[in-house]
Amino acid sequence: MEAEERPPLSGSLILLTVFAVLGGFLFGYDTGVVSGAEVFVQNDLGLSDAKIQVVVSVTVLFAAVGSALAGAPLQTRGRKPVIMVASCFYCLGSLTVAAARGFGELVAGRVVLGLGVGLSSMAIPVYVAEASPAELRGRLVSCYNLFIVLGQAAACGVNIVCGTYLGPSARWRVSMGVAAAPAFLQLIGFFYLPESPRWLAQTGDVDGAARVLETLRGRAASSETIERDLQQLRAMEPEDVGDCAQGLSEVRRTPHLRATFGLGLGLMALQQFSGVNTIMYYGAAILIMCGFEEKDSVALTAVLALAQGLGIVVSLPLWERCGRRRLLIPSALAAAAAMACVALAFWAGIDTYKYVGLLGVVTYLVGFGLGLSSGPWVVNAEIYPTRLRGLGQAAACTANWTANYVVAATFLSLCKALGQASTFALLSCISLAGAAWLHGALPETAGRSLEEIEDLFRARSYGQVRTADEDEVRNPLGDDEAM
Repeated sequence: MEAEERPPLSGSLILLTVFAVLGGFLFGYDTGVVSGAEVFVQNDLGLSDAKIQVVVSVTVLFAAVGSALAGAPLQTRGRKPVIMVASCFYCLGSLTVAAARGFGELVAGRVVLGLGVGLSSMAIPVYVAEASPAELRGRLVSCYNLFIVLGQAAACGVNIVCGTYLGPSARWRVSMGVAAAPAFLQLIGFFYLPESPRWLAQTGDVDGAARVLETLRGRAASSETIERDLQQLRAMEPEDVGDCAQGLSEVRRTPHLRATFGLGLGLMALQQFSGVNTIMYYGAAILIMCGFEEKDSVALTAVLALAQGLGIVVSLPLWERCGRRRLLIPSALAAAAAMACVALAFWAGIDTYKYVGLLGVVTYLVGFGLGLSSGPWVVNAEIYPTRLRGLGQAAACTANWTANYVVAATFLSLCKALGQASTFALLSCISLAGAAWLHGALPETAGRSLEEIEDLFRARSYGQVRTADEDEVRNPLGDDEAM
């Protein structure tokens, strides 16, 4: 079969993706800026260590709350309104923090920011996935994670500039308040963006879905490609997308849905328990453990952010070319090997082998960026049926943020209780076990339409697909069935 031309990336789809993944930038910025500004906040407001710990961690906690609460609105109101509410939370939270006169107002602002992070992390990958053709879905959804890293890097740069040129109070207020600007830009942009075509079709507005799809595919798309996509939308029967209790009941009694939800939640847990946020939250502390001076450790944290960003950039064109399995499984193995390297450096004597420890940390982040950074979001955005996608994404994001909070709250305690070497060895074992689990649990979804992916899980549950290895990457450029 002759290969088809790669589907064009239309201007409408580019705008939709850019304005959507601004939520990833805000996610990265608001979770990263506090790590550099916390010293300024503590000194200016006279906060104790316990109170500053609450300021840092409360955003992660309420991100989990926001994810858990937003499943029903994502189903009943659509993807677009949830993202717009998240933009409002980002604006309000950033301005509240910037104007805070004490601990209570500071925590209130960070709580609002956490709700924004939870809503956007749940809705944006789904929105982009449902708007994208199968041939581009992986790379466009992974842009969300790239923008998270860009947000973290921007936060580092803003903290350095504010710390250099502004006074004791203004330096942290400006660095935290400036996030309101991109949040407001996203909010304005979403007034002009369409709703997800699949959500419209699932709720019965097939004509509206067809108009959105034609706009997103652009004039350069072939009439055959557009007609094929429209046929899949017309085949979707309107269903009740808002009954979460009914959805949970369906998941419990349906084998392929249990497998789907198990994979989605397990991927999110693996992403966090592999240890990425031990490095992103405690990067400077880890480098100090490795024997680097404090001033060098702070500077090296920028290198850590760039390392993960490098992995994500390299992976962008590979999600369709290589598939999900060929990125996620090697990424987990690379994470296991890198963490083992760090553990061995501590066992052998970190004073002597501190550069081995640094190499292990940097290698971990590059390997993580190649698969485990974007992969869980890519897979979760595509594996759930449309009628259950809000419920599935809410459950997955809640699992992600809960695991994130557990890791952030226990890492330093584990280092004290078990020692650094044993702690990093434990993280290595988790990644190794995760790679083995993915080998059996993760089918190849690249190049398949969102509707075909449910059929794939159904076939696997009933033994119609013999092994995960035989779920080959579907070549979207040469398979007429791929959307």
